Amino acid sequence: MLGGVAWAFLQPYRVTLLHPHGQGFWWLAIEPPLLVVLAGIVFAFLVAPSVIEDLETYEEGQ
Repeated sequence: MLGGVAWAFLQPYRVTLLHPHGQGFWWLAIEPPLLVVLAGIVFAFLVAPSVIEDLETYEEGQ
């Protein structure tokens, strides 16, 4: 997520939400920095908890 936010700050011209003149919905919704942030959010809420739980279970079994 931090990579996507940094990307948006370093290359603000890529985030067309800042200047949406003449752009359609998909052009605004599917932007690389926003997709990187979305992937980070999905990982944080859907993947990471399961990985942490598996690691804790593995450590308890040792």
